[in-house]
Amino acid sequence: MIVEDDFLIMEYLRELSEDIGLNVLGTADVAEQAVTTILENRPDFVFMDLRLGGDRDGVDVAQAIQPDMPDLKIIYITGSSEPTSLARIRADHPYEVLIKPVVERDLRRAVGIPVN
Repeated sequence: MIVEDDFLIMEYLRELSEDIGLNVLGTADVAEQAVTTILENRPDFVFMDLRLGGDRDGVDVAQAIQPDMPDLKIIYITGSSEPTSLARIRADHPYEVLIKPVVERDLRRAVGIPVN
């Protein structure tokens, strides 16, 4: 599952994910849609952008789904390396944090696929 508000980045992550053998179950670009889609599809991993369109961000989405899916592996993908943004992500105990631009090696490592 990919949660990203930038269409081009979302498509890039979809292609990269499929190239390494992952099945993308769905995408979302706003928090409300993300919560619904994640709960309906029950993915193993979510690639979660921190900043989303609207009032809620990726951490808000993670906190909303956590009671129903406590073992979901959330991999935050953010363009911000600001200490306050990273602190907000880390406080949510993410599975992994990747800084944009994400490359194949980083994605493979994050989901446990051997790096070529």
